[in-house]
Amino acid sequence: MEQIRLRVMDAIRSNDGGLNQAAIARQVAMTQDGLSRSLSGQRNFSASELAALAKILRVSLQWLVTGDPRSTGHEPADWDRGSPPIGTERPDRVAETVAFPAGAYREVGMSTRSVPAIAPGTPPDAAAAEAAVGLEANSPDPFIYDLPAAIEHTYGIGVFVVGEGPAFDARAMAISKVTYVVVRGTGAWYQANLVLARELGELVQGRQPSIGRRRTSSDSWSTDFAYSLLLPEAVLRSINWNRQTPRELADFLWEAGVSAKGLTHRLKSLDIQPGPALVHADEGTLQLLVWQNPECLSHPRARAYRAPRIPYNLFNAHLKGMREGRVDGTSLAWMLDTPLSEL
Repeated sequence: MEQIRLRVMDAIRSNDGGLNQAAIARQVAMTQDGLSRSLSGQRNFSASELAALAKILRVSLQWLVTGDPRSTGHEPADWDRGSPPIGTERPDRVAETVAFPAGAYREVGMSTRSVPAIAPGTPPDAAAAEAAVGLEANSPDPFIYDLPAAIEHTYGIGVFVVGEGPAFDARAMAISKVTYVVVRGTGAWYQANLVLARELGELVQGRQPSIGRRRTSSDSWSTDFAYSLLLPEAVLRSINWNRQTPRELADFLWEAGVSAKGLTHRLKSLDIQPGPALVHADEGTLQLLVWQNPECLSHPRARAYRAPRIPYNLFNAHLKGMREGRVDGTSLAWMLDTPLSEL
């Protein structure tokens, strides 16, 4: 946190908005004493304070958190009106938003493991088969029953579910000693499973997205990895789709944790013809599941991505930090989407 403190001081000294420390503290919702103590090293900045400071001081949150000199926060204005220069990356506003957990880890001095990258040239189905073995070995039930927990236990990284910020589905982030995935909160668990698996594919392939930026690519490797992980080809070829009943289809979707649309896409990519039950599933995945199994919505699996989620060890570290007076609870309140007063 010492280097973060020094970068904040540098940003304050070089800001061209004429803001003094009192004005900055007021805009960040800090007391002037709190800001002074943070700048002198007597108190750590919370993740939310760093996010606010980055915005007020017009610097990159990535730079504040990591010191990465590639991002200064002063991006060319014409990027918002067209394509970035060839060979460069477009500023990623969503990635800046999901940088928040990195600050939460650093705030309590925690790190995570990184995801081991596969050998270059490994096909997505082979990588998915290897990942499935590890996920199953670290899960008491089939790993799809709680994919976030399975990924955390297997790879030692964090999985967060957040309900605020700009529109996105999921993002993997890796910086220094912290790796995690953020998933946008949703009631459609069958869609969230797929995008979470896709982001795992990003990390497995060795694409370590840096906070604040994400290189665009037309490569479908990570998406193919996700489909192979959740819908293995051998399993799909073992089913007679022409004789499948709507109830059997609903049971399959529930056990696989995927949507009817996702299953259709996967079958067509393998040149397998969807059967009548899937072709006529026009009402959508949720309606089909509820029609065949009205109790499914009350199952914990259906609520996996509805509420905010943070890794248990990070949660405990912040609670301990609050008890010891090292953190003020602001980051924990943000991650839990709960008013600070209720903590």
